[in-house]
Amino acid sequence: MSVRHLYVHLPFCVSRCGYCAFVVAVGALDRRDAYLEALLAELELERSRLGPLETVYLGGGTPTLMRARRIVALLERLRPLLADGAEITVEANPETVDPDLLRALYRAGVTRMSFGAQSFRPRLLSALDRVATPDQIRRAVLYARGLGFASVSVDMLLAIPGQTVEDLAADLEEVVALEPDHVSWYELELKPGSALAARGDLALDADFAEEAYARVVEGLEAAGYRWYEIANFAWPGHECRHSLAYWTARDYLGLGVGAVSTIDGVRRRNAAGLARYIEALGRGEAPPRTYEPLDEDTRRRERWMLGTRLDRPLDLAWAGPPDRPEAIDRLAELGLVTAGAGTVALTRRGRFLQSSVLNELMEAW
Repeated sequence: MSVRHLYVHLPFCVSRCGYCAFVVAVGALDRRDAYLEALLAELELERSRLGPLETVYLGGGTPTLMRARRIVALLERLRPLLADGAEITVEANPETVDPDLLRALYRAGVTRMSFGAQSFRPRLLSALDRVATPDQIRRAVLYARGLGFASVSVDMLLAIPGQTVEDLAADLEEVVALEPDHVSWYELELKPGSALAARGDLALDADFAEEAYARVVEGLEAAGYRWYEIANFAWPGHECRHSLAYWTARDYLGLGVGAVSTIDGVRRRNAAGLARYIEALGRGEAPPRTYEPLDEDTRRRERWMLGTRLDRPLDLAWAGPPDRPEAIDRLAELGLVTAGAGTVALTRRGRFLQSSVLNELMEAW
């Protein structure tokens, strides 16, 4: 079966943000041309698996550090594999874009720009080691909207160390005023390997995070956004189709250093290490990677974990049974789920407590 969803990892960054534990390449901009050639070589090795591609997502890293020439060359190579109406997303740090770059991406067929804002408060941007200023964030979003991209998205964070209720309210006001088509608003995590986690002196405030999350949902819904996924909000018709493919457990292929793929019940991960990736593909070989066969229990539990993130009933014929089906009645009595004919849905309250609901239903997830 052909894979219809493609992720391409573009790892280059000028610096590493304090919360970042992703596979990135800092200070290696002189390797961009070699990396593009390696990506195109990996694409050729995988070409028979692909198409027609319904979604393409260029993530990072900071994809726009590849600059327009390289991104356009990559998209030109992908063009014959695209389905009609394909969604093509490019992530961007606001300080790396200008009207000329965005215009080139728009003309190359990019339909969706996703800007990493995280906050509009200078103090909080500094705490996260973010480079963009609030004005650069605003300008990037307005440039993209003015060019006519089908969707413009903004990524935000809550529960940043030092964030106050007033900070959150100001960020909400900024986002609503910019009117992006889509908003992702995640709780900050101290991920192992990140600089913030390595400090060892930071403790995230769970109570504040819970209150902030409720305020974000309430504020964006009041502005007309649909809370269609646990951390994602969109105007009708602007939901991220690529992310929906993940949340509905569709097969996807990842290209690039550190990229992950899930195809035919096997999850594979390209190894980290820019040099190893470029060298292997320069020899005409697949990059070094690991393979993890996913048994049916793992896949079933992932369907529950992913599917309950969405604002729609979970189809049990697709997801399979929970590990503890007897918990459904108890959770229904608590007002956290509703059970229908062959479906289970989280209530509004249950969506705020998704992790707790899953802990009751599943042995592991």
